[in-house]
Amino acid sequence: MKHKWISSLRYKQIFVLIFGAVVSFGMYFAAQAFGDYLISRNHMNEEAAWKRLTNYQNSFENYINKYQVSVKNVRSISKWVKNHKYVYVTIFNGNEIIYESGYWNDAYASYDTATIRDIAFSDGTYSVSIIDSSEIKWYNLVTYASWGVFFLFLFVILIFYNHRIIARIMLLSREVSLIEKGDLEQPIFYKGNDEISLLAKNADNMRNSLITRYQSEKEAWEANSELITSISHDIRTPLTSLIGYLEILDSKSYHSEEQFDKYIKSCKEKSIQLKDLSDRLFQYFLVFGKERILMQMDTFDAKILLQQLFMEYVFDLGNLGFNVKTEFVEQSCSITADIQYLRRLFDNLFSNVRKYAGVDGPVIVNSHIAGNDLIITVTNEIRRDSTFLESTNIGLKTCQKIAEQMNGTFEIEKNGTDFTVRVTFPLESVREE
Repeated sequence: MKHKWISSLRYKQIFVLIFGAVVSFGMYFAAQAFGDYLISRNHMNEEAAWKRLTNYQNSFENYINKYQVSVKNVRSISKWVKNHKYVYVTIFNGNEIIYESGYWNDAYASYDTATIRDIAFSDGTYSVSIIDSSEIKWYNLVTYASWGVFFLFLFVILIFYNHRIIARIMLLSREVSLIEKGDLEQPIFYKGNDEISLLAKNADNMRNSLITRYQSEKEAWEANSELITSISHDIRTPLTSLIGYLEILDSKSYHSEEQFDKYIKSCKEKSIQLKDLSDRLFQYFLVFGKERILMQMDTFDAKILLQQLFMEYVFDLGNLGFNVKTEFVEQSCSITADIQYLRRLFDNLFSNVRKYAGVDGPVIVNSHIAGNDLIITVTNEIRRDSTFLESTNIGLKTCQKIAEQMNGTFEIEKNGTDFTVRVTFPLESVREE
């Protein structure tokens, strides 16, 4: 399709050129036929031909009588012949030709030469035959005019086609200039499948992409504004309470140890609340930010690293009543990762388990090697009331972005009752090969 689009305009140009040539040749032959018809009707009819021959004979006879030309004076006779371009003069003395000159045409053999006049020269009377070929100049004129018609029609057809091409280009230029000025609502017209249509179609696709991008940026800006407003309000409340509790503790305004413990507990709760809000804000900008995450990539033994990371999460889930089953990779293998972001990935992942997993079902944590990849899966049963819990999936989107920037993948699978997350990292030994 691409090659067809690339060459279609050239094909159209060739077609228009052939079409113009055919039409122009048709007009050429039509003009030729019309000119021949006019010559036959007005110049070659019997009356007109007889009149011209009579005029030539009278002119020649008057010339001979006026200048007393002798039949032997070839120079004077030739002078008259030269002044009459399309005639052929023959002078007879009986059956003997004593002079002939003029414009010769092979068609003369078929001419009726019976129109012979006896003319008195200064040295005797001789028979003179004059043949007229003046139609030659008219046929030549018709031929030149026919070629003029041919080139005129060809020129008009090509100019008309080029005018249409230029008009399409100018229309496209005006429509693109509207986009440049910021008017994205005006669609760009395109029709056909040549290069100009393809260019117009791509320009219209670009216009639609700009509209989509501006709409997305507008929505993102509005979402950012709402998020900042919401989180600013959410942060202000626990922060104000935290500052108040700290001021009480700092001024020792409590009255008992129980009250002291209560304030300490409240400070801890407000601190955890602030941490959750800051994590939420960080995750949001991590997911929707345009910049890549700056990571400090190092090589780790995945067998040791995963056991250290997962045991802490497994212990926390066990304390919350979850039945956790683990199966770690048994052989040593190396992966390249940023340890802080890797920990954040699993923080979000197991936080999602704590919020949305059912306590009755098992939580299965598995890591194994498949081909050239290290695959980590976490499977849990979905809580029956999880559909009523508010979720923006920001945590899972954060996990996906972190995994992809560490050259891995992050996949989610739901089958109705179970929820599975699969994280894949390429093995370092294989990447070096």
